[in-house]
Amino acid sequence: MTTLRLYLRTGWPDSEPGLPWALLGARGELSAQGDSVPASWPRADRCELVLPAGRTLFSRLKLPDGVKQPTAAMIGFALEEGLANDPAANLYALGGVGADGLRAVAATEAFGVRRAVATLKSLGRLCDRIAPEECLLPLPSENGWSVARAADRWLLRLASGQAASLPLCGAEAEQALLAQLAGGQPPSAVLACGADAAELISRRMPGWQIEPARHASHDWRQGSWHAEFDFARGELAANRRWRDWGPSLRRAGLLLGGLLAAQLLLTLGQSGWYAWQKHSLSQQIRETAKPWLGAQAMPGGSALPMTRAVDKLRLSHGLPARDDAVALMGELAAASGRELQVRSLEYESGRLKLQAVDVPAETLRRWRALLAGRQIRLEANASQPGVKELIVMREP
Repeated sequence: MTTLRLYLRTGWPDSEPGLPWALLGARGELSAQGDSVPASWPRADRCELVLPAGRTLFSRLKLPDGVKQPTAAMIGFALEEGLANDPAANLYALGGVGADGLRAVAATEAFGVRRAVATLKSLGRLCDRIAPEECLLPLPSENGWSVARAADRWLLRLASGQAASLPLCGAEAEQALLAQLAGGQPPSAVLACGADAAELISRRMPGWQIEPARHASHDWRQGSWHAEFDFARGELAANRRWRDWGPSLRRAGLLLGGLLAAQLLLTLGQSGWYAWQKHSLSQQIRETAKPWLGAQAMPGGSALPMTRAVDKLRLSHGLPARDDAVALMGELAAASGRELQVRSLEYESGRLKLQAVDVPAETLRRWRALLAGRQIRLEANASQPGVKELIVMREP
């Protein structure tokens, strides 16, 4: 996962066209760097915004008992005496609670950070982390300090969670500032970032102990992110839900796609098997009907020719044909007896049509029941007043 680290220069994006940037690899190694407008920034999976040293106030405060998640208004009220602006105009980030019960807190002016985050969002860049440059210093040992020199100031990070940025102001002033920050109790050890930082502590504070394992000089591009304070919270959070859930959703999608593909292949195979079965049965019907129907044996269209063939076979054995008019009239006469008065009679293709004197509905129901037992269907329609049209045919 690659990371684009941006250094928020004062005035961007209103008076400054671009920002210094660094592209870091998956293990934090520097792979590219530059200072350019947003269009020239490389693509990356994550984005980090570094606030220049000196733009953040670090302090410690005592919160009321029982308050787990203090609001920005509560923090601002607690820090009001040490702030140079309106507490509502700042962003606040909380750190850990020390052994003395005091909680570390960082504050920075909100307008410039909000303006930068909004601009980055409009460019399609979401800030995953927003932290002060002081927090890029290595973590000091217990009761120790980390010290580094930037272009125009000294950067310090304390084990208590506090940090500071001291201007280059001469030996006596720097010595006084360091002593004041130490509060009369020198750090147990000083982790110096670079030879110049080690030389500063040796000259300014000769009694302080410098750790022998010296780190490389401070560089915001390569500094490991040990940010206890992160302003990318609440309204400034990146909210990359897709990035967090994306891998699981992709795996679920691939699994679901595989199951759908398997189901589709199974359905196509079953459809092909049914089509082959239908073709095979059609061929069997054709072969079975050929001796009787000859060239007329067509699957799906051989019902009438086969009925006629059966009728011929019945007649050859002295039985009435299935569609024989005399047989249908005999069945109708057996069901109706002397109650039926016929005016006209027609017969065609197994259908016996009669015009008869109107028959009561109850009588028709009785006739239908008797004929249905012999697999004969009786239909009745009113053709004209006082006349019923009766149609008699065998059930298919």
